[in-house]
Amino acid sequence: MTDREQVIGRILETQQQMRRRLTEVQTHPLMDIQLTMSQLKVMIVLGRLGATSGQNLARRTGFSLATLTGVIDRLAAQNLVSRREDPNDRRVRRLELTPAGTDLIDRLIAAGEEQQHRILDRLDDASLDLVAHAFDLLLDATAADSVQPGPLSL
Repeated sequence: MTDREQVIGRILETQQQMRRRLTEVQTHPLMDIQLTMSQLKVMIVLGRLGATSGQNLARRTGFSLATLTGVIDRLAAQNLVSRREDPNDRRVRRLELTPAGTDLIDRLIAAGEEQQHRILDRLDDASLDLVAHAFDLLLDATAADSVQPGPLSL
């Protein structure tokens, strides 16, 4: 294993340890919701895309249309996702988060941001600058991945 692979392995292991610590100690709204990973994935993608067709959502999530239909049915039954006719093409159903679905995603994101803020606030200024620089580098490294919209993996 190269030095580079060892460093990447160390970073991934550190992330895993952080996830473990945070789920042991912190409460998060994610632990209170009754959604499957597939349902949450659909909601996150809809939150990013806004109203979209089932075909586009299937492509972005990597689900078949049959699987997606079942997921959407369950989310619609919980009033988290709605279906409506596309005004430009009545054959197409537009899928979007309901206000309750948007609120849920917003609360999950806000809780994560609050948790990150608490952790970052514990760092001294020099360490905080170092983390900010590392995140800038990571953001730059994602540029190649953001060009092609493909399935979202969680």
